[in-house]
Amino acid sequence: MENLGRRNEKSKVLPLGTFLSIINKTLLVVWWVLVMTEVGSAQLSDLRHSRLPLPGVSDISQVGIVVEMGSATGLMLPTTIIEAVQPRLENLGYSVAMAPRHSPESLWLQIDCRALPEKISSHSAKAMQPSSDQMRRLSPPCQLAYTYQQKVIPWKNVDRLIYSESVATMTQLALSSQPFKPQECLKQFFDLYDFPVLLAAEWGHVDRLLNVLNRSETPLSRQRLILTLLGETQVERGYPVLVAKLQDKRIAKEAAEALGFFGLRAQSHLLSVVQDRSNLQLQVAAAKGLGRIAAATGNSQQTPLYMKMARDVSLDIRVRTQLVWALGKAPDMRSYSTLLQLEQHIWDDHSPDSNLQEFREAVDWSIREVKQGGHGDDF
Repeated sequence: MENLGRRNEKSKVLPLGTFLSIINKTLLVVWWVLVMTEVGSAQLSDLRHSRLPLPGVSDISQVGIVVEMGSATGLMLPTTIIEAVQPRLENLGYSVAMAPRHSPESLWLQIDCRALPEKISSHSAKAMQPSSDQMRRLSPPCQLAYTYQQKVIPWKNVDRLIYSESVATMTQLALSSQPFKPQECLKQFFDLYDFPVLLAAEWGHVDRLLNVLNRSETPLSRQRLILTLLGETQVERGYPVLVAKLQDKRIAKEAAEALGFFGLRAQSHLLSVVQDRSNLQLQVAAAKGLGRIAAATGNSQQTPLYMKMARDVSLDIRVRTQLVWALGKAPDMRSYSTLLQLEQHIWDDHSPDSNLQEFREAVDWSIREVKQGGHGDDF
């Protein structure tokens, strides 16, 4: 009993003021931790999709070439393909090795054309001029891969562009007024398909990309692809280049979209562009880049601005559509009433316009995302 009495004497109740002070300090600490966690998460999320090349690859300047023809050997010799590929690699400053595959050289470009007879008509006199339905199904005549340190490596940095660029090349060939024999088609494919800059981006060879970008004779189509690659690979040295190219009307659209991959630090540049109505295509591209930032970071700081612009009927509907997507990519309940108002308005409009249809899709999707508090991975 004596010990119990002593414990009770020590267990005195704290004064109310002291108790509240402790609670306030605790809440302040919790709030600070949450804020810093959110800020840190937003910054780290910009980098969560690693685009770094494999260690050692960025220092390599010599590339070997291996061609697999299989049953297609009777249609074309591997040397024909090498002769088409080699000068294109050398144009970017690579030296090309023809040593056997067991050579100590560690980086090899593999060109697989074994399915060639299925991809290009084996009737060599037949012109390659498919219908529009066929063009949508065109596949490249050869597949590209690369081997590093005797291992086949999947393309990870530009995986969204490898196949689409090759299909676009085949479509360009199919639209040509000149008929092609299979051998001619294959050579034309490697002349037009810009696999060298795709490889340079994959391998982290930024100097080669920037060198080509700055050449006066580089076609605009190639400049646009390089800007896209600087965004896709999130190369640090590409960021100031993209910002500068916003001033070049010929390629500003690609620069704006690519900047979206660089997260919150690119936001201020794109915000100034999206509010400038002097160039519609650039304005749409900037809005798309802002949506990509919203998707990557979840940052909803610009929600009030996006809401205001989405409601502005004097603004082109394509710009408004991209900003509505952005509202869904960084869900914020502040935008819910605005999205419901837009929903009511667009469903009262029965126009078959495809732009309006995409606007409807964006509004419906963003309403669901805001209600669920969801957050997408990409834009």
